[in-house]
Amino acid sequence: MNQTIFSYSLFLIISTNLSSIAHAAIDLKESYIGCYRNISSTKTVASVGSVDECSLKCTDEINNMIALKSGKECNCIGRLDSAVASSQCDVLCANRDACGGRDSYSVYKSKPRKTHDDYASFETRQTDVILITLPNTYTFEMCAHFCFETNYTFFQKIDPSNRCGCFQEHGTGSSYFTQLICDTCSSDRSEVCRCYHQGHEEKIAIFATRFQYDFQRGVSTYSHCRNRNNGSYEITANCPDGCDPGWRGDSCRERDCSSDGGDCPVGMECIESTVNGNKYVECVCPPGKVRNKWYQCEVFRKNLALHKPPYYSSIYKEHDDPTMGAHYKIHLTDGNYDGYHISHILDAMPAWMAVDLLNLYCVGFIRAYNRINQRTDFLKRMDKFVVRLNETFDVSNREDIRDKVNLCGYGPEEAIQGGNPMIVFCENFTIFTRFVFIQPSNERMKDHHTALAELEVFEAGCDLFNGRCGVEPCREEKKEDSTIIHCNEENDKKEKNGSKEKNDSKEKNDSKEKNDSKEKNDSKEKNDSKEKNDSKEKNDGKQLVDPSRTTYTILGWSLLPLLLTLLTCCIIFMIKRRKKEKNDSSQSPKDSSADTSEPDSTL
Repeated sequence: MNQTIFSYSLFLIISTNLSSIAHAAIDLKESYIGCYRNISSTKTVASVGSVDECSLKCTDEINNMIALKSGKECNCIGRLDSAVASSQCDVLCANRDACGGRDSYSVYKSKPRKTHDDYASFETRQTDVILITLPNTYTFEMCAHFCFETNYTFFQKIDPSNRCGCFQEHGTGSSYFTQLICDTCSSDRSEVCRCYHQGHEEKIAIFATRFQYDFQRGVSTYSHCRNRNNGSYEITANCPDGCDPGWRGDSCRERDCSSDGGDCPVGMECIESTVNGNKYVECVCPPGKVRNKWYQCEVFRKNLALHKPPYYSSIYKEHDDPTMGAHYKIHLTDGNYDGYHISHILDAMPAWMAVDLLNLYCVGFIRAYNRINQRTDFLKRMDKFVVRLNETFDVSNREDIRDKVNLCGYGPEEAIQGGNPMIVFCENFTIFTRFVFIQPSNERMKDHHTALAELEVFEAGCDLFNGRCGVEPCREEKKEDSTIIHCNEENDKKEKNGSKEKNDSKEKNDSKEKNDSKEKNDSKEKNDSKEKNDSKEKNDGKQLVDPSRTTYTILGWSLLPLLLTLLTCCIIFMIKRRKKEKNDSSQSPKDSSADTSEPDSTL
């Protein structure tokens, strides 16, 4: 029993000592790269106590960088982007190491790089824009960092003269993409000095710089000597004529904030930061902005399309061809930009590929990465491609959608090769969108082929063209997970107040109309009652409107019998008188003529 306990204790001691040795292999000063807002993780460990422990968790990963967040979260990463000042990574691990921030990551190089961001192999060497002659102890990573620092998208196989070449775009021609094989350096077996695609050792492999690489920018990859020969790039032990402004040290590779702003790009500030007790010099963007992959400052935005479901009007047969590319549905939004892994449709109408953002957003711009195009006519298929937007969409729809959805904008007149983004800014930042569509131009629909390696989608903001507000002020409103653009806040207030006044006026008018209606109804009821009463009075003959008229009417009816009596008496009197006169006439002859005459008109 005691022997078992002793053996277990010895095992713990040995394990602890071995772990300590492994931890000691991490040099925090040399391995620190910087603080970043965006990473692509291949493995996440919820809680670690130190940078070294995180490094151990990522030992078996093919990539060589780690990122720590919130003082404990550990990520093995393959990509990184959106650099910020190291002061934003202000949360410490349990052992006091710098371990990220609430929404930022402390990034370290955990081991030598064993592989590289291969793009393709070509029959001939691409035209170099700049070259650097590397020392005999060079590594392949030194070439990658040099081309990235000088802001070029590609680098290629180091030539026999130890020269590393950088360039911005590759040409057309036959290309190959197979398993990448990397050989270690003769001077350091832990580092890589040569990489090629299996079966194509003699061809020229090219590599992308933008996605998998970065380094501590306080020390340059080349000497900034004053009066460099014809602008050549090299690493020298000393610079006889001194350093260019912004640099210092014997080899002029250390950034100097006290001179010419440390030679930082326009819009960035040179600052000194302390991380894990070590001092670093950094070029940082203004507050609220990040340094992107093209060494420019921009507002941090997440790619809304990443890993969101893609849809297509048709599907080119899914397959993997080492010379033509891997054609699969997932590649439109899988985060792979290499130009070989692509999404491809094969129809002339309606010819669309789309991504469902799963929420409503105001889209500001998109980045579309082309495929590797072996032929010029392949490349031209994406000339002036069209980006469209819509709030809803039936993904089973196979009708022409061009007049049924909203226009965002158009791609470049001439499409560019893969590796560099084709950026389209939307013409209207106020369209609520869930679906983003890519279509060929009307002229290119007849080609029956549309393909992309990757589609990125980003929200609109007032930092972009003043939110498309023209000369009016732009205001952003955060609503749940979306940003809404408003132009001219004063007008918004006026519209709001106007709406209130309109509502108040409407309520007032409604009240007035209600009262008027009530009065009208009351008057109508009164008139109806009057008419009813008048009709009743008229029909009954019992009730008149004017009391005096009533009195006269009663008096008239009372005198009528008397008048009739008097008239009757008068008539009787006249009859009797005429009868008497007739009798008298018959008794006297002299008056016989008078018996036939008319009565006196006076009677």
